[in-house]
Amino acid sequence: MVLRFQTSVATMSSLRPVLKLKVDELFLRWLSESDTQKALREDLKMVVRGDVIFSPPTSTGFPFKNHGGSPASPLLRSSSPSSTPPCSPPPTLSVSPRSPRKRSSSSRLSRSLSSSSASQLFQEQREANKRQKSQQIVNVPQFYFPFGKPVASEENEAVLKRLTEVFKALPDQKASKEDMDKITQACRCPKFWRVPLYNAAGGETSECVSAQAFMAMWRRITKQCHDDASRFFRLLSRPGAKDLTPEDFNPLVQDIVNSHPGLVFLQDAPEFHSRYITTVVSRIFYTINRSWKGRITLPELRRSNFLSVIALLEEEDDINQIMDYFSYEHFYVIYCKFWELDMDHDLYIDKKDLARHQDHAISSRMIDRIFSPGTVLSPASVREGRMSYNEFVWFLLSEEDKKQPISIEYWFRCMDLDGDGLLSMFELEFFYEEQLNKMESLGIETLPFEDCLCQLLDLVKPKNPDYITLHDLKNCKLAYIFFDTLFNLEKFLEHEQRDPFASNRDYDSESPEPTDWEKYAADEYEMLVAEEGGQDTQQHSQQGDDCDYSDDFEPDEDIITIDLRQKATISEPGAEPQRNQWIGEGGDDS
Repeated sequence: MVLRFQTSVATMSSLRPVLKLKVDELFLRWLSESDTQKALREDLKMVVRGDVIFSPPTSTGFPFKNHGGSPASPLLRSSSPSSTPPCSPPPTLSVSPRSPRKRSSSSRLSRSLSSSSASQLFQEQREANKRQKSQQIVNVPQFYFPFGKPVASEENEAVLKRLTEVFKALPDQKASKEDMDKITQACRCPKFWRVPLYNAAGGETSECVSAQAFMAMWRRITKQCHDDASRFFRLLSRPGAKDLTPEDFNPLVQDIVNSHPGLVFLQDAPEFHSRYITTVVSRIFYTINRSWKGRITLPELRRSNFLSVIALLEEEDDINQIMDYFSYEHFYVIYCKFWELDMDHDLYIDKKDLARHQDHAISSRMIDRIFSPGTVLSPASVREGRMSYNEFVWFLLSEEDKKQPISIEYWFRCMDLDGDGLLSMFELEFFYEEQLNKMESLGIETLPFEDCLCQLLDLVKPKNPDYITLHDLKNCKLAYIFFDTLFNLEKFLEHEQRDPFASNRDYDSESPEPTDWEKYAADEYEMLVAEEGGQDTQQHSQQGDDCDYSDDFEPDEDIITIDLRQKATISEPGAEPQRNQWIGEGGDDS
């Protein structure tokens, strides 16, 4: 018998026969034979297919198929000339000479290697795991709240209690529009939520709202909506609607026009209310609606700053300090720019009118792309070949501030000629060709497209050098230079001559730097007011020296109001009928 001694560091262990080594040696010899491997591969394929393997009994007792007389046991055949007799007799300490040693060892091995038994075991284990998972209760706390996290019932009850006290103090427990300030305070809502609250409770069709109707409306909303965004969304939207349309914002903005201290001067010019409302709503959708569908969803409203701006309106009396959406100076600049292009004053401009913007600064190829289907204009505007006023608002905001994500999307849509979502080198060359022709006609030293292309690729650093994606341009901090290089020659030349560190010196690092649109609007507003002031001075000087000038230059708001009313009447003789036709559009704007 072959015995092997195993010793440890301190003591020597007891003697143990190493029968396992010999069994492993014989098993490996059997497993290395080609016939055995071939048989195992075939059985494995049957297991993978899910077939049941029927193994006929063999003389050796192993349940493996005998392919062509191949050995069916890891033990060597006695007839094999290469087989050698065992070096030692079987151990007598562990196995009796009369015990069926070969049969017992082979049966154990067959059970471990049997493919059918293994597949059966795997199937049983898989079913056991399924039963265990089905019986196991997984308690995952809710992490997604589409309408906000639920608030405590005590908080809602406290609001209802305050509302009850407010309505008890009103005549017949009914609230008019003038009483809605008290209602919004009781609801802990901003002041300018009053019209949406009033209309949602039925005030749009009646002169007042009863306590019962308002309470029922408030319970219905607070039961489903738990944060300010979802509640405001539900108040503005139509019943059952899942998005907000431009018309849904009109009552809200009209109430701001009627009651905000910074817009009091507009009470004397009701014909301009609709223009201001259209501008504000267009800016709201330009900033918030990122899906280009013309409808604002609840997630888009929640991600925006619109609700905080609405709350700020109650605290800030100067409307021009609110740069987002509601600034009257911004409206004045946008409207005056449109007025200059709209020669017939029908609130629509065509390609020729738009091409005159900034003295033909934008290339004609880009103008054609703006009026092409599937870019930035509505299908109706494309069919008619003209741009509406609210579409001009989007154009001007995108043209004067190309650093914003929405403006990058605007110009990317126009430059993507084939609509594949990629800007190829051909498309870049298509727009740059006109820039080359302009520079040659002006006597400016030109830059070949190949050199310009290298600069643009270094500027954008696209992931794929064969094309530029929208993601590449949004990641690039200099997308505005990329666009101006290709279709706005005037701004391209300004970028070439500008000091790159000038902007850092102009603004204090502690205060937020104004956006490009805010800079443009401030400069244009000063120029427009100066021009109108010069015209007024010239008109007064022609009337005589005894005129009183003090009333014309008191607050800036008065000047603006006079300017707008004068713009409405500037035309050929018979201006009054034309002004009424333009303002009303077939109806009353007020």
